[in-house]
Amino acid sequence: MTPKISSDQLSLLQFERVLVREATFLDVEGKHEPAPPQVAKGLGIQLQVRAAYSKTGDQAFVTVRVNLEPPPNSDLFVKLSAAVEGVFSIRPGTERQRLQEFSTLQAPVLLLPYVRQVITSLTAQSRIGAVVLPPLNMAEVVKQMREGATETQTAQRPGD
Repeated sequence: MTPKISSDQLSLLQFERVLVREATFLDVEGKHEPAPPQVAKGLGIQLQVRAAYSKTGDQAFVTVRVNLEPPPNSDLFVKLSAAVEGVFSIRPGTERQRLQEFSTLQAPVLLLPYVRQVITSLTAQSRIGAVVLPPLNMAEVVKQMREGATETQTAQRPGD
């Protein structure tokens, strides 16, 4: 069955475009031998998500940045990171709160494949070979980021 999507099934949010904001791969100077296969298994992954909004509040600029760390005691690379920014907007008449909720919950999930592709492209012709980010439990990652943001806001309240 292939149902046809009707206009009332379309989201009130629009994914306008995605931009590469950062792409860095710095190899270890003087290293020439290929890295062993399955490099990605020992990598440390740091994920950062930030959202900014237009003055009118009808556009969100969501940045997903990934920094990878080589396994301990390895000399795979010095630096490997990438960041992409997605531009999202809402249709006129839609509550601004919907865009903010979308920006923190769904936008990072939509942008992760773009970051994955940038990292894979950066490393594909390197001596370590193509690094493919593993699937991430983004629901848990977003939950953890929200909890961290709440703790930070609580700690920074003036007058406490």
